Amino acid sequence: MFDESKGRIFNDDGTRINPDLIPTPDLCTTCAQNDSHDPEKNILCNLSKADAQGEDVFLCFSYQPNSPSIERKAVLRKLCEQAGVECTENDLAEPSEDNADPIRF
Repeated sequence: MFDESKGRIFNDDGTRINPDLIPTPDLCTTCAQNDSHDPEKNILCNLSKADAQGEDVFLCFSYQPNSPSIERKAVLRKLCEQAGVECTENDLAEPSEDNADPIRF
């Protein structure tokens, strides 16, 4: 949850999330959206990372490689395999404004 009036984000139980204390998964280190200056992207990324704390595999379908040498679909397929979840072609499609559910854990 995001409180627009105060620019803060909260867990479902109402506790405030300090973005500086959220561990950054390895996947994020090669993501073009990491450390974005777009506040909306920061909120989405921080909530996704906070939600995934304690999970064995961090899986984010909004992932965008920061290098053309990284094959996005191959990375996501491998993460799906490691997480033991089925990855559909729709999951692997490039995220867009029309995609209603770009992030799945």
